Amino acid sequence: MRRVLITALAAAASCFVVSTPASAAILNLSASASQGTLAHNAGNQQQGLTVTADLGSNGPNIVNFDGHTTGDDELFLAGGNGQATIEGAEISAHNNALFYSADIYLTNHAAMTWIEMALTGTNDNSPDFIDFFLTDGLTNTETMFHLLIGSGDTHYGFGVDGGSTITNLRFVTNPTDTTVSLIKQVRILAAPGAVPEPGTWALMLLGFGGIGMAVRRSRKRDGRLLQIA
Repeated sequence: MRRVLITALAAAASCFVVSTPASAAILNLSASASQGTLAHNAGNQQQGLTVTADLGSNGPNIVNFDGHTTGDDELFLAGGNGQATIEGAEISAHNNALFYSADIYLTNHAAMTWIEMALTGTNDNSPDFIDFFLTDGLTNTETMFHLLIGSGDTHYGFGVDGGSTITNLRFVTNPTDTTVSLIKQVRILAAPGAVPEPGTWALMLLGFGGIGMAVRRSRKRDGRLLQIA
């Protein structure tokens, strides 16, 4: 009887561990439904397959963008500290590549509870729809949204419910041979504890610096002891 009871309890515990809340979900919401932290340029101008903006005017530098463009898939992020606007790298003078798709995520795919952005159509080749694919950190599955895009800037917002988090946002133009020109006004809320506060980053850097100094001193001291021996 005791063995049966233990087996039943173990089975119940196993079910409890793997279960997820019935209401867990990623939601498409109005871009005004929440107020995330604005992504900013990170000081130096960037161009590459991935560019990284600051989350807030003082960092940390953790908001990553990569994408598929009409050029060589390199992106461009201006210098300075203003609002981050991401575009394709320049193909020719005053002619920047356009987006077929892009991914937005925090470094190490840290969890987000809110992300919003505006996408700018390209007028002569703008899509009718944007397909969004958001990865849920709780279930490791993607939720897809098939959303209209208007002329000019169209704003999109996504939140979570029931313990879900967002670890990656990918958008794809629909039809897939159409393009958008800009990603802008990106605002993000990191999940509690997912991203250290700026003061914590500073303390971590000081700690790493102190460890490095201690190691160097230890090596010097060991070298002197060897010479004496």
